[in-house]
Amino acid sequence: MSNSTGGTSLNFMDLLQEFRVVREVAQFAQRAWTWPIAQRADRARSILLIPGFLAADATLYPFANWLRARGHQVHFSGILANVDCPRRAVDRVGRILTELSGKTQGKMVVIGHSLGGIYARELGRRYPKLIDQVILLGSPIHEPHRHSNPYVKMLATLTQRINGANCECPGDLANLCGVNSDIPPPGVRETLIYSKSDGVVDWESCIESGPKVEAVEVQSTHCGIPYNLDTLRIIRERIENDTASMREAQARMQPG
Repeated sequence: MSNSTGGTSLNFMDLLQEFRVVREVAQFAQRAWTWPIAQRADRARSILLIPGFLAADATLYPFANWLRARGHQVHFSGILANVDCPRRAVDRVGRILTELSGKTQGKMVVIGHSLGGIYARELGRRYPKLIDQVILLGSPIHEPHRHSNPYVKMLATLTQRINGANCECPGDLANLCGVNSDIPPPGVRETLIYSKSDGVVDWESCIESGPKVEAVEVQSTHCGIPYNLDTLRIIRERIENDTASMREAQARMQPG
């Protein structure tokens, strides 16, 4: 939670609480055997996944397997370790998104965990014609450097210094080299999934308001949000019970 000086009250003990992710992943794995026999979504969506800070695409592979079991087409960002200059990373993932959009039917859904959610939000701003909606999982969109656990903040500062020689952006961690805007992407629906028991970022920094913005709380660790069963339910509702997007897709298929 934020303190009166605009910083964070998170500490090392909060970070230790993140080990509860083991239980969340175990609960996720216990359900995995049911997915191949479960009913698939009526409409398959094309989904791009972006991992969080320090993480790789591989950290989202089990989550991707769940989406595929639902019948969706899943694509990855090509990130081996999310430590690069944010502007360079978003530019690179943007090129991947543009290539994928030429191969898929309809707009894409972009889901990002933590820092990856900030990137997803920026992609929604840059490519509103290619993206139907963005879903952010525990993403500190308000001054992430100030509202992150101090120990995570130290790692972020270290990676910034390492990237400094190859980064032409202003050294501003507050807006992540200019890819973190103060307002939501106009015209693109945004779902913010956050947890008040997050030990990595202040949950209050994960929330914003807007005409197409919805914030939903789950009980989860930061690292476990992609594998939280409530998160899966929320994502399923957002991407599969989307009558507006279905009507849009049907309209594009009509002759003339």
